Amino acid sequence: MTGDQASIIHVNVTNFAASVATSRDPSLADKAFAIAREGSARRIVIAPSRRAMEEGIHAGMPVATALRMVPTLSLISPDASACAKAESAMFEIASRYSPTIQHDSGGHMYLDVAGTTRLFGPPVDCAVRIRNEIHNLLGMEPAVAVASNKLVAKIGTRAIRPSGITQVREGDEELFLARQDMALLPGVGPTIGRLLAVAGFSDIGQLASLDDMQVEALLGKRGLALRNAARGWDTSVVDPTHLGARTIHKRVDFSEPAGELEALRAAMISAAEDAGLDMRKELLACTAVHITLFWADGATSEGKQLSSHPLVLDAEVLEASWKAMQQAMRRRVRIRAFTLSLQRLLPAKREPDLFTPPGPTREERLQSAVDATRLRFGPATLTHAAAVFRV
Repeated sequence: MTGDQASIIHVNVTNFAASVATSRDPSLADKAFAIAREGSARRIVIAPSRRAMEEGIHAGMPVATALRMVPTLSLISPDASACAKAESAMFEIASRYSPTIQHDSGGHMYLDVAGTTRLFGPPVDCAVRIRNEIHNLLGMEPAVAVASNKLVAKIGTRAIRPSGITQVREGDEELFLARQDMALLPGVGPTIGRLLAVAGFSDIGQLASLDDMQVEALLGKRGLALRNAARGWDTSVVDPTHLGARTIHKRVDFSEPAGELEALRAAMISAAEDAGLDMRKELLACTAVHITLFWADGATSEGKQLSSHPLVLDAEVLEASWKAMQQAMRRRVRIRAFTLSLQRLLPAKREPDLFTPPGPTREERLQSAVDATRLRFGPATLTHAAAVFRV
């Protein structure tokens, strides 16, 4: 195997919301600031600036704690519109180098450039060009890694963040991972991290060296997947279809960590309605809904619902979203934020312009009327009664 076979590129703009704010206002570049929603003193830091990171501020930290650590810390409200524009611009840049892109949220992208090396040269050259274009055109400095699979590429960007470029050659995955901090391995959250630390594990290579019996004794059978990840094993692929690689993504950040089921369901309904409207505007449907919960203690959990038939109507999206959220709600800890993603997009098998005749069902006609009203007067004009809890 040769290094040329490592064709997966991961692009990661660390603390994306803060990076977007700095790109829009360069005077913030040398200032300690944090992105946080307006609210009570219990609100949470969404993203710190680089200077704030140097002072020990991190995402998920209570704003009150951050202000005690750095009294001069500036607080800036998140700009969802600016972040969406920046993500679209990043995707446009990446699309010049490969049609095979997995565009994740928050400034993350995976590209498979195996089929475009004759046009643009080796994968590492493409990675350098993408990084430079994002920096020069958008004013953001991403971390970029080239590797043989998505997992190793992701750990590569984590290892060099907040910015830089690295390449892990085919066959060197275990050697590269062996010396990396355990916290960089996806799947190692606070609980597993503490368990591994007590057992004396600090580097990924230590976990990779365990045999099956040792892993099961320490972490149970589920630990085998984590051990395999520590060895750099990953068979997942970058979605080869342009549409399938897209997601419709919504994020909700609570002004203070939420624990009430009614509040979480209300926020989920609002996010699902907005995502569904965006999807139908493009005459699309989805067959997967993914939820990621961001807990107040820094941990994350995920839930996903797959459907054998396309989901188009609000009622369909809401049902799948709530089931996915219930899958993810496995802990008794308050939640500071969550993301909702409509995935596996495909053309909706409906008539154009929001289900006009011939043949729309009663539910489709009602959805068409609701969408038309929300598009004309704003998304908040019509919503489910349960969503009003958030206000």
